[in-house]
Amino acid sequence: MMTRLTMWWGTATLALGLALPTALTAQTTTVSPAMDRAIARARAAVDAGNGDNARTVLDSLVAASPSGSNDLAEALFWRATLAERLGDAERDWKRLVIDVPLAPRASDALLRLGELEMLRGHPADARTYFARVVREFPAPSTRARSQLWIAKSYAAQRDMPRACVSLADASAIGVPDGELRLQAEEMGRQCATIDRKLIAQVMADTVAPAKATGAKGTGANAVGAKPAAAARVAEVPKGARFSVQVAAFDTRDEAADFVERLSARGIEARIDGSEKPFRVRVGYFATRAGANAELAKLKKVGQAGFIAEIAK
Repeated sequence: MMTRLTMWWGTATLALGLALPTALTAQTTTVSPAMDRAIARARAAVDAGNGDNARTVLDSLVAASPSGSNDLAEALFWRATLAERLGDAERDWKRLVIDVPLAPRASDALLRLGELEMLRGHPADARTYFARVVREFPAPSTRARSQLWIAKSYAAQRDMPRACVSLADASAIGVPDGELRLQAEEMGRQCATIDRKLIAQVMADTVAPAKATGAKGTGANAVGAKPAAAARVAEVPKGARFSVQVAAFDTRDEAADFVERLSARGIEARIDGSEKPFRVRVGYFATRAGANAELAKLKKVGQAGFIAEIAK
């Protein structure tokens, strides 16, 4: 039954002491009315125990949605959320953040990917997804939820000083009322027992690198312009056969904006292609092994992608 993952997801999430994300009950307003209606039909089919019909509807929605559109992001999000197998869900959430990284659903997908890593017992890997949400998505409730997850990831590693500093950051943003607020208050009581000197040291270690980075005044944001790599189609070096693709867009401006955001994170990317889809890629490699090594590095900092062959 298609409801299996949905039921498992809710049980496992609540077992971790977390409320189900609001995305399960609230539709985004940036998708077409037709998509809203189709998603509602798929969810109703799941509720009625007809997972096969729901799967058919969702597969057709993904296939029919325009590349890079919010409709595609919505279809991928719900196909993942209502998937029967965890691997299928993970694949669709990753595809969402690669193909439609600016969609409102991208933050939801990143949160889900982080939660999956927490459930697997990989808090450090989970933290890269949560940190990316904090960096790239401005909505206070989303950032606070992600920051609280970061605190939980440190707590899972028994690093309570860092957990407490992250909790303070979440509280500064504003933790929403309800289950999340209760979780924050419970962790706050634990933090009250931690040596304040340890917490102060973590705060000092966190502030120092930030000041050093700001003092240099370098990077795309410092000069107020998009990176040079975004201004032209990159030339392919001799012998290059592979690259790591991290996104694709219908417009060059969207691709350039994403390159800029990657540059701010220390990731050097470029735009490949002179017409849509404009592909955002990282690196040139003569072998697939070299591209795989680069992809592994990107994953460690929370950036998903896949190996792409360079057209000749």
